Amino acid sequence: MKLQKALIVPLTTASLAVCSAYVMAAPDVRVSGFGTLGYVTTDTNDAEYRSSLRQHKGATESNGDWGVDSRLGLQANTTFNETFSAVAQGYISRRDGDSSPDIEWLFLQADVLDGTSFRAGRMLVPTFLLSDFRQVGYAQHWLRSPVEVYGNFLNTSFDGLQSVSRFALGDYNATVQLSGGEATGNKKYFAVGNNLFETDEKSDSLYSANVSLQQGDWTGRVGYTYMKDVEIVSGGRAIQSGDDNFYSAGLQYDNGTVLAMSEYIWRLWDAEGAQDGTLDSEAFYLTAGYRFGDVMPYVTYSKFTPEGNGYVAQGSSMDSRKTTAIGARWDVVTNLALKAQIEEVSGGVGDQFISDPSRQGREPTTQVYSIALD
Repeated sequence: MKLQKALIVPLTTASLAVCSAYVMAAPDVRVSGFGTLGYVTTDTNDAEYRSSLRQHKGATESNGDWGVDSRLGLQANTTFNETFSAVAQGYISRRDGDSSPDIEWLFLQADVLDGTSFRAGRMLVPTFLLSDFRQVGYAQHWLRSPVEVYGNFLNTSFDGLQSVSRFALGDYNATVQLSGGEATGNKKYFAVGNNLFETDEKSDSLYSANVSLQQGDWTGRVGYTYMKDVEIVSGGRAIQSGDDNFYSAGLQYDNGTVLAMSEYIWRLWDAEGAQDGTLDSEAFYLTAGYRFGDVMPYVTYSKFTPEGNGYVAQGSSMDSRKTTAIGARWDVVTNLALKAQIEEVSGGVGDQFISDPSRQGREPTTQVYSIALD
C-alpha cells in the first residue's frame, strides 16, 4: 500500500520523539539497496504470465515483459542507542495496478528485554520461510518463489505491533514472532473475455503467531495468520466476506553445498452460509539445489489444490495447478547473481495467468522462460 495510507507515520514520529530523550549522539544510519532486472516470455499469446495476482499485466509469446520480476528497493537501518533502532524499506515494482513506490517496512524497535524486541509501525507479515526477504531476489536461490504457495497470501505487510523473541531451547535456537494490527490490503486482477476486473481486499484486523527452530544445517518453522472480517470488493460491492485462516509449515536443510526446502500451507475460509469454505485451499512446494562453486542448478515442483468453489469462474476447472521449474544461479561477482529458469505450468485454476476462464477450463500447459539479474 502507498505511504499515505499507512497509519504508522504519526506513530513512528511520536516514537522517535520519545527516543530523542535517550539519544546523546548522532544516530548510526546505514543504507543498502537491492534490485532485480528480469525478463519473461512464454509459448502462448492466449494468456499473460505474471508472478502475482496483484499484477495487472504480464508476459506473452509475442510480448516479453520486463515488469513481471523487476524491482528496485532501498533499506535504511538506524541505530539510536543500545535500546532503540528503526528500519525503513521501500521499493518499486509492478503491483496493485501501477509501479509506484511502496513502503514495506517502517517501524521503531525497542530491545527492552534480553533476547526480546518490540516493534511498532509497518512490518512484514512473517507468513513464510522467506518472508523477511521475499522481495530481495539476491537472497533466494530461485528466480522467483513458487506462485502456487506464495501467491496464496498476498498481504505482505501490516500496520501494528510485533514482538520477536530469540532464545535457546535445548540444542535449538528458537524464534517466536507475535504480530497484531491491520493488514495493508491488496488488489487482485482477473480477466473475463477481453475485460480486466479488479478486486480490493480489506480486513479489520490481522493476528499472526510464528515459531521457528534452527539447529546446525536444519531450520523448521510453523505459523498461523488470522484475518478477521475480510471483505473482497469488486465494483463497489462485497463479493466475498468472512474470516481468513492461514496455516503454514516449512523445513529447510542447507549445509552450504546442498539445499533442500519445502513448505506446506492450508487456507480455511470461515464465513456465513453458502460462502463458508469457498476459498479453502492447500498448496506445497519441494525444491532442491546443489552448489558447484559459484553455480547452483536447482529444481522446484509446486502444486495448488482448490478445495472451495470460490476459485472457479464459469467455464474454468477445479483441477489442481502444478508447476515444474528447472533453473540455475550463477554468482558472477560479489553481490551480483545471474539466474535463468524454465517452467512448465499446467492445470486448471491459474493465478499466474491473466486469461479468460474458458482457457483454464481446457487445463492448458504453458512454458515460461525467465532470466534475471539480482
